[in-house]
Amino acid sequence: MTPAEKLRVVSWSGGKDSTATIILAHEHGIPLDLIVMGLLWFDKKRGIYAEHPEHLEWVKNYAKPLFESWGYKVELVDSKRDYMNYFYQVRQESQYPEYVGKYYGWLIGGMCKMSGEKPAAVKAYLKSLNTETEEYIGIGIDEPERLERLRKQKGKISLLERFGKTTADAREICRPYGLISPNYEITSRGGCWFCPNQKTKEHAYLKVNHPEYWDELLKLDAAENTIQRCFSYSKTFSEIAAEVDEYIAHPPPPPPEQLSIFDYM
Repeated sequence: MTPAEKLRVVSWSGGKDSTATIILAHEHGIPLDLIVMGLLWFDKKRGIYAEHPEHLEWVKNYAKPLFESWGYKVELVDSKRDYMNYFYQVRQESQYPEYVGKYYGWLIGGMCKMSGEKPAAVKAYLKSLNTETEEYIGIGIDEPERLERLRKQKGKISLLERFGKTTADAREICRPYGLISPNYEITSRGGCWFCPNQKTKEHAYLKVNHPEYWDELLKLDAAENTIQRCFSYSKTFSEIAAEVDEYIAHPPPPPPEQLSIFDYM
């Protein structure tokens, strides 16, 4: 690569749109120099990722090796801060004196600071390469507002737009390669396994399939000297846990073609 050339990059989330972007590049012979994914942590010291375990296993043991077999370099980069950093951060000043010296506690749903950690990790990694980049972003033709914002950003291109593909098309592009993340079977929105924005059935999936992670949330709920006591907007974790227990004990009947209570929408 000469100094005048740009590094051709896909910022890969593991979702269908960015994954379809990689597939389109592969199928149409569009060169890619780098695929980079930011990974979030719940507790970095103890090696607990924020990603759903099923998704992380798929990324590391299936999708990443497949992309590498196509000749692409794939880098997984860690976020700088984990959830523990935010939860146990001590409030140094506040207009409410009673908050000073306490832990922040749960991150507020809809305003979670963890959401900025993944793009920050990718941005920091690309900056460390000290070269100009051309980024391929997964935005479909059915997302006009996002595409309009993308066009205003230098060096960013949507291959889904170039080839006239919608976000629904992206799933079908991924399907023949087995490149649909198991996240789509677990949650309708992706994100961290402890995200407060998940539905009751998604929290129930966590408790049933990963009780060790559910226990981590119980421990945080029992933490003392915290400011934010609500886990999901106006609901405490105890209230959410009660709803989860009720869901598990009395799940809604699944449609005939679906067997798992967690598939019921």
